[in-house]
Amino acid sequence: MLYIIMVVVLQALITLTLLLYLIKNRESVLNMLLLYIGVVALDMGYEYFIIQRFGYESVLYEIPGSLRVFKGLIFLYISAYLIHAKWGDKLKYLIFPLTLVVVHHVIALTAKILDLSWADMAIRSYQAYFTYYSSYWVACLVTCIYFLTKYRKNITHPVASNFRYLVCYVLIGVLVFWAVYQLGWNTLIYQKIYNLLFLFQFGWILYVYILTYQHRLLEQQNTPQFSAPKETYQYKDLSKIDFDTVQNAIVTFYQESLVYLDEEFTLDQLSSHLKISKADLSITFNKHLNTNFHEYTNRNRIQHFKQILSEDPSASVIDLAFQCGFKSKSTFYKYFKKEFDCLPSQLVH
Repeated sequence: MLYIIMVVVLQALITLTLLLYLIKNRESVLNMLLLYIGVVALDMGYEYFIIQRFGYESVLYEIPGSLRVFKGLIFLYISAYLIHAKWGDKLKYLIFPLTLVVVHHVIALTAKILDLSWADMAIRSYQAYFTYYSSYWVACLVTCIYFLTKYRKNITHPVASNFRYLVCYVLIGVLVFWAVYQLGWNTLIYQKIYNLLFLFQFGWILYVYILTYQHRLLEQQNTPQFSAPKETYQYKDLSKIDFDTVQNAIVTFYQESLVYLDEEFTLDQLSSHLKISKADLSITFNKHLNTNFHEYTNRNRIQHFKQILSEDPSASVIDLAFQCGFKSKSTFYKYFKKEFDCLPSQLVH
């Protein structure tokens, strides 16, 4: 019996550690998708362990796994990140009440295994959470779909549209399972099918992860061309480029759009938005703005950071830095120091 407690505690510690680490050091929305895979796999693994050891009839099987409560938080966090929502950073505070659910699970399960006098009361109080779990999960999914649909024109992250489809797919699966339960059909059969449906989610997430990783490698290989010396473009007839128009288009874009706050924002995307070739943009950056794409983008991110911090001086500097598109703290501090020659805390005061 103690093996069960060990399984629950171990999977809880693994999940909480990863969740805290990724929220504190987030570099990509893909990390959160991989965490979702881990949470679901661990939760399903726990149920499979209970079924194989004690069968469907065991009272232990009626005690739902607790890790599933984190799925709603992960999906909400991904959605907030994709739409650049300021309230997204506040979601990390939900970790603490959700962690209490995990702790309650361990206590109730331990009490039942040890046959303590208050075990049944502990189990009933724990199961009370899951009277509302379906509503919580559906509410999270509907909220994600709402924001991803409402702000879809402002989202440029390559994962965004497919993530919206994934959320819809999960929501349909939940609603069908709920309908089967309400109609009194054999939920065990559907539950097996429902679990198999997760394979499609895993496959999609891993596929997107691989594609994005390949995209980053290509982007890194192409990065040097953005800061190449001016002689690189001597082959092009510069007289055919309307530099004033291109420069005005670049400046206006960074003033009126927040698309560049996406950490995956590239010169290709800027070219697509402005309908101007990458070569013309690169030449304009170098010859007329005396910089390159990455430098100019990060300088604007720093300016946006300053604006947000001035509106909310109590906000976390690192949280805002990631929200503004910086992939690491070192990169953020590098450009901040270059732009203001001081620390963010000094800027506020």
